[in-house]
Amino acid sequence: MRAFIGLPLLLIAYLSSHGCHGFAPTKSPLAMARSSNTLFSSESRADQSQQLPANLVNQHAFVTAIDILKRDMGIEPIPEEERPPLYAIGKLVAELPLELVSGVRLADCETLTLISGLKQSVIDATGMQSLDTIVAIRAGPDDGGGYGYVGDVSEANLSTTAEVYTQAINYAVQNKLPGIQLELNRLVPMMASPPE
Repeated sequence: MRAFIGLPLLLIAYLSSHGCHGFAPTKSPLAMARSSNTLFSSESRADQSQQLPANLVNQHAFVTAIDILKRDMGIEPIPEEERPPLYAIGKLVAELPLELVSGVRLADCETLTLISGLKQSVIDATGMQSLDTIVAIRAGPDDGGGYGYVGDVSEANLSTTAEVYTQAINYAVQNKLPGIQLELNRLVPMMASPPE
């Protein structure tokens, strides 16, 4: 069962096969415009081969990436039998000012690249959170009403995500733009309401 609703969410995540590795950009980050969609999914974590809406990452890959990052941080992941039966994957667009781009840290977590850390100024300006995953990075309008730079990083590894992030920043600097745009996914556990 799937339904889309508006919900302000951000998410950045992607996993790798060698544990989590970090990346911190060399420039500064963002302010945020929030537009969002949420996908509710109660399908089995083992059977997620169905088609997902554009720029929503696979739920199983997302959960796995978060578990890997938590283990690497010395935090015990939630046991399988205690996990919620339903998750929402939210999609959000954040405008990140160039002066804040260095406040975002990424981690390669085998299945997704996740945001592993954010400066408080980035959180305050954008609403982004750790454990979000970036699915697209854009910069600057072009003459046709689109973007001058667009990079798809949905379920990309850390190296690819960092390269696209850097290219978007460079494009923005070269074209005297105030920032870049990040499209994010966020995994939100959903709990059943207690019976009345």
